[in-house]
Amino acid sequence: MRVARSLEELATQRPVRSGVTLGVFDGVHCGHQRIIEELIARRDLGHVESAWAITFDPHPVLVTHSLAAPALLTTIDERLELLGRMALDGVFVLPFDETTAHMNYRDFIQRYFLDAMDMRELVLGYDCHFGHKREGSPERVMEEGARRGFAVKVVPAVNLEGEVVSSTTIRARLLGSDLERANQLLGHPYLVRGRVVEGEGRGRDLGFPTANLQIADPGKLWPPAGVYAVRVGWRGWIHEGMMNIGRSPTIKRGSRDEIEVHIFDFDNHLYGETLSVYCEAFLRPEHKFPTVSALIEQLAADRNAARERLGGSP
Repeated sequence: MRVARSLEELATQRPVRSGVTLGVFDGVHCGHQRIIEELIARRDLGHVESAWAITFDPHPVLVTHSLAAPALLTTIDERLELLGRMALDGVFVLPFDETTAHMNYRDFIQRYFLDAMDMRELVLGYDCHFGHKREGSPERVMEEGARRGFAVKVVPAVNLEGEVVSSTTIRARLLGSDLERANQLLGHPYLVRGRVVEGEGRGRDLGFPTANLQIADPGKLWPPAGVYAVRVGWRGWIHEGMMNIGRSPTIKRGSRDEIEVHIFDFDNHLYGETLSVYCEAFLRPEHKFPTVSALIEQLAADRNAARERLGGSP
């Protein structure tokens, strides 16, 4: 999948007779996937030659209403990782700033869809709005399409077991420690991507060495404190493990939460490496144990529980 982060980079990709979809795609959840699948189907049927998604960085609300900006289900790198699984030909990461925020939706269509991407078909979610004051509604965009000669397909909401899939709903599920339901709505395990930084080495002293993750984007939504069964992506390989989010109160006196990942049967040096951690199951809340021995005993039980939840043998 090609990625362009400016109009200049996009020009080198030369999209021709393209189909396009537009959105923040925070979480790349089941609703977003349905939209992208519709776009890809239209390409595969020969309606267009290529399928491109336009997403924004930063999140538009950070520019237009910064105090009301939601926590991010996905950083831009996480979003690109997930979009890269979907057979798109490319993604244009449109830098969102005050100029973009004040652009009329008709000018947006002309500059980005038609001039930059030679768009012939546009696939939108039912609740997609763009342009100044969000005036580019699906209905208005369909009128523009009829006038300018491009087709518009509007994809309805996705409903799972009586619940409309949305980023807002998924955030609420995560914050409520309902990881299982959040993952159902996402259509994939919740992703936390970060760089491994040097820690204090206390996990290794306990017999459970950990990779300490640094999350670059402060707007990223962390799952609640606790222990999780996870799969870890590193250099194209997937490993099983468990993750602790919290302050490790038994052995530390920290004032901020940290993310520590213990990878099973793994002894490579990871400092400076980027890991993709897929949160498969919530195991337990974080506790302060009376002794270090009690903590080690619990960590062994957590490891067995994580292996079972991940489908392996304890």
